[in-house]
Amino acid sequence: MQRREFITLLGGAATAWPFILYAQPRSPRVGILYYGQASSPAEIEIVRELARMGYVDGRNITYVIRAVQGDTIRLPEFARELVTEKPDVIVSMTSSAAVALFNTTHDIPVVMTNVGDPVALGLTTSISHPTQNITGFTISSLSLAAKRLEILHDIVPSLQKVAYLWTPANPVAQGFKSQVQRAADKLGIKLVSLPLTSYADIDAAFAHAEQEKATAVLVETSELALINSGRIVDECLFYNLPCLHTWPIEVRNGALISYGPKALQNISGAADYVDRILKGAKVSELPFVEPTEVEMAINLRTARTLGIAIPPTVLVRAEDVIE
Repeated sequence: MQRREFITLLGGAATAWPFILYAQPRSPRVGILYYGQASSPAEIEIVRELARMGYVDGRNITYVIRAVQGDTIRLPEFARELVTEKPDVIVSMTSSAAVALFNTTHDIPVVMTNVGDPVALGLTTSISHPTQNITGFTISSLSLAAKRLEILHDIVPSLQKVAYLWTPANPVAQGFKSQVQRAADKLGIKLVSLPLTSYADIDAAFAHAEQEKATAVLVETSELALINSGRIVDECLFYNLPCLHTWPIEVRNGALISYGPKALQNISGAADYVDRILKGAKVSELPFVEPTEVEMAINLRTARTLGIAIPPTVLVRAEDVIE
């Protein structure tokens, strides 16, 4: 090789060398369709769980977040925005979010933290072997719906009429309602159906409950009920009605009692699924997980306000008791 050619070759290599030396692998991108409102990723439960597993935002993982802030009508729009960002995996919650994401992409893996019956929703034909691009953790144990009514009856043994707040738009609502109706028939309780389609329905629903002389309220699991739980709590206190919800956070915000799947169990499981997908696992290898543990929370301050004495047999089962 001539000296000039060698110098030219060496110069070209030297020019390329910094790019070879400093090239960094692309950090995985995780999309999050977040139901509430968060000012930073660190406020989101799934991010905190992934941080415990060694994923540090901005260092070895990048988050793309869309906060629903209770605006479920825009779920399809948020889903499209996330898919456009081309994340490696998307994390979300609720049945409506699962359907919105499923209608937007069949390629990007999706992990749900609180999805209803995935078979009934058309997301898969198998719980144990997901057949599409979605898997995750369910709240679809229909027996929980009936159990909530039984607990409400334990608290108010004289119960004859229960106002049942439910959301017809919830894809699994009819299944829950059927289970509650069966439990009501068995207990000799009449259900007063109060369908909710928006925030604006709440006033009329409680006015109807009073007209029907309902003496307690059962709130079925739905996004609409959760984001309006504060208003529902206020109405229950105004009408002096004991009410049973699904999530402990509702009790911490003033609701009387909740009974539902352990939310943290679902979050930690979802973080594990995200980790496994980022390391090469396929969705079909990660079965849907149905709830195996439930938790009860009771607000004794609210009980005193309503003039209700929680039976010891119920109180002893509560994991979270607010004095």
